[in-house]
Amino acid sequence: MRVLVTGFTPFGRHRSNPTERLAREADGRRIGGALLAGRVLPTEFRGCDRALDSALRETRPHAVLMFGLGPNRKRLALECVALNVDHAEKPDNAGRRPWRRAIDPRGPALLEATLPIDRLHAALRRARIPASVSYHAGTYVCNHAFYRALRRAGRARVVFVHVPDRATPRRLRRALDVLARVLAGGNSRRARRVRSGKGESR
Repeated sequence: MRVLVTGFTPFGRHRSNPTERLAREADGRRIGGALLAGRVLPTEFRGCDRALDSALRETRPHAVLMFGLGPNRKRLALECVALNVDHAEKPDNAGRRPWRRAIDPRGPALLEATLPIDRLHAALRRARIPASVSYHAGTYVCNHAFYRALRRAGRARVVFVHVPDRATPRRLRRALDVLARVLAGGNSRRARRVRSGKGESR
């Protein structure tokens, strides 16, 4: 199972972004039955589109785990929906500051995450990693990239995870391991059903 893991570059007053390191370290790792490909997206509304499209073409993932820095979050937040709006009080790294602008004028007002939020949340809690479920990914570049991924990832399933700025590299690696194993385990169970004649291959 191929899993694309994305993070972002630092932005604003943040001199570093823990999700950038997470994505770089993830590249080429194997966790259970999952092969990870890590890519870092620029914190730019337009630039992240190009980088995301390139990453999807290169890796052809079955699942996409997106991570972004949520400075005001107290724990990992699994985002349930992406909104079809770009709205920034402060400019992105390219100096752009969209104001109440649709990401895709022809797209729906919101899109739901396509990976199993409840299973992922339960797995994190079992691993004693503080986690919550969120219904607002903001209107900055994180939400933009999440929405674009849901529109452009084809049959690949997608979820976005906001991380606190105080999240340690060790905790983030543990969280990634847990999430990847959930995805790989589900893929393995499906494969067993197909081999046993209880499912259909596609």
